[in-house]
Amino acid sequence: MSRVSTSEQIDPHDTEAFDAWYDVHRAALDEGREFAVTWAREEMRAGLLTDTAYFGKEIWAVRDEAGAIAGTLFLDYPLKDNTAQIQANIAVRADVRRRGYGTHLARTVAERAAELGRTTVKGQLDVPIDGAPTPGQAFAAANGLTVANVEVHRVLELPLAEDFLSGLAEKVAEHHQDYRLISWQDRCPDGYVDAYAAMQATFDLEAPMGDLEVEAAVYDAARVRSGEEQRLAQGRSGWITVAQAPDGTLAGYTELYVGVHDPGNAFQWGTLVSRAHRGHRLGLALKVRNHLELQRSHSERRIVHTWNAEQNAPMNAVNAELGFRPVELAQELQRRI
Repeated sequence: MSRVSTSEQIDPHDTEAFDAWYDVHRAALDEGREFAVTWAREEMRAGLLTDTAYFGKEIWAVRDEAGAIAGTLFLDYPLKDNTAQIQANIAVRADVRRRGYGTHLARTVAERAAELGRTTVKGQLDVPIDGAPTPGQAFAAANGLTVANVEVHRVLELPLAEDFLSGLAEKVAEHHQDYRLISWQDRCPDGYVDAYAAMQATFDLEAPMGDLEVEAAVYDAARVRSGEEQRLAQGRSGWITVAQAPDGTLAGYTELYVGVHDPGNAFQWGTLVSRAHRGHRLGLALKVRNHLELQRSHSERRIVHTWNAEQNAPMNAVNAELGFRPVELAQELQRRI
């Protein structure tokens, strides 16, 4: 085993240091993955540099004997809710694995968790859809992390034919005739922001999360605006569609994001239909409308990515109707300290 240097925190304001860290981090995470979607360099840089009251973010590195970065660590931790948790993402250069660099960074995670008063460490591994074992899985198990939830990463090539989308919309329209679909780009209209925030707050409790320890998020209009500002700083544009119930409340929402630094990919973020409004085919209606909104302003070829828990049968059925296909699994890991 090589002598491992002391972990060092990297200052994202230092362009040279950040770029060296990013090069190692992304190469290790993307290795062997056809549909890897690690944040683009400028997205990650902006995400680290944009101030937020809702998450702490840190990047760390360990160096090899020549002084080059051998392993990287990305830490983030909620500041307003779920304050017992810390999320860790460790990556090690392929040519220096099994030399103690990852283990050293794992100790750094434990040290930072203790300093911050966090008692649950979370992580994620992207693994082959065929179940082939990966070095990351063995490393996670050796460090006490267990799989608490599994999400399927699915992809869909855009653009979709407009008549195909219109046909799906017509197919389900009779199930929600009293509901109104409302769309916007980037910034939630002031008149809906409180209700939209309230739906965001319930997402982690209503979406299937397996055995993950999750508390309701503290979400309000200020947090919605903070998220919008960060995404714009990262060069991301968002398309959002909500369903308004007959009584004027919001019944569901869906989100798509495209970034200028990663134009070949689009990301399907949260989609939620509140329990009281399920059974009206709103999930498919929302996604169809949102895809139409995106494609009418951006018809370029790209791949849209989505992640859903294996046990989320209704949403997986919606994705199948749209034509999504599975490409890998995202194992969500957890360890109580």
